[in-house]
Amino acid sequence: MKTNYREFQFTLLALAPIHIGSGEKYTSREYIYENGYFYFPDMSKFYNRMVEKGYAQNFEQFLQKKSENSNNHLISFLNDNRICNRDFGGYCIRETGLETEKNDYDIDIKAGEINGVAKFIRDPFGKPYIPGSSLKGAIRTILMNTNPAWNNNDAIDDTGGFEKENTRLIPWGPDRGKKFDDLFNEIRVSDSKPLRNSSLILVQKWDYSAKSSTVKPLPVYRESLAPLTHISFTITTTSDRAGGFIEELGTRAQEFYNAYKEFFLVDFPEEMIQNNIYYPIYLGAGSGAWTKTLFKQACGILQKQYCFKSLKMEGKGVLKLTKATIIDKIQVEFSNELIKNKEFFYEMGKANFIIKEITN
Repeated sequence: MKTNYREFQFTLLALAPIHIGSGEKYTSREYIYENGYFYFPDMSKFYNRMVEKGYAQNFEQFLQKKSENSNNHLISFLNDNRICNRDFGGYCIRETGLETEKNDYDIDIKAGEINGVAKFIRDPFGKPYIPGSSLKGAIRTILMNTNPAWNNNDAIDDTGGFEKENTRLIPWGPDRGKKFDDLFNEIRVSDSKPLRNSSLILVQKWDYSAKSSTVKPLPVYRESLAPLTHISFTITTTSDRAGGFIEELGTRAQEFYNAYKEFFLVDFPEEMIQNNIYYPIYLGAGSGAWTKTLFKQACGILQKQYCFKSLKMEGKGVLKLTKATIIDKIQVEFSNELIKNKEFFYEMGKANFIIKEITN
């Protein structure tokens, strides 16, 4: 196939908190909460400083101690040993005041008692960023849902008695005896430009049930990009068909969103659903299974898969929300256009984008 390179500037605007996880978590012994900030020190530097100051044995005993109370937090170790220094590298995240809420057991978890904060992915220089693979996955979902040749009954492969996605439906990777034909290899998405730590906030997971019309917090906490964060990517296409798909991406994204809203969002209160400013897209953890699949074809299959998990999916499941505030004071007035409720609820992982071809 003839190589026909085209480049597009893709600018993502976070309408809600977005979490792209590294797969790791901070425990309560790895951060300091005080004076309105969460401080995540460089733990290697922290330990070396403890060795230099003669606190290594005390710190090792602290780490080995099994305790469920407030003495299990790093700030407690510092206070108990009268260590006032806070120069241990790392970074700070400003408190929003919405990080925690009482759970179903009426346990009031305070901000400084959060345990298990999912880390945002970082580049080799320690800067937060969004990998191109994360954005490419979201683009793939849009393209699959808006192409009748892929979004049909053939999308499900039930061979072997187990229903799954038919990976042969879309040109993908090498196939023995055939010419290499991979559409998504012809769509190349760069990693985002590095982001600032000041763009991050901590958020808690909330689930809204359409069945009971109730929303409840869960003990799941994530480092996330704050609403109104801008993220830049470059998309390169290497064939006419790939270039055509990306050229139509905005229109297809709106088509996907309209179908998704009719299929799922319509079951929930309008005040919990955010308006769009540009073209809509969802990405990252907590945005919900229906934003990552051929939802019309997967309906029924996903529910069966959840039967084998501790949390069952009733109907089409819950709406994934979180709470947040705008951290940039200049943009506070603009935030009124993002949400329609007074409880600061956002659709987790929701973003908008603009895309423009780069021409020389």
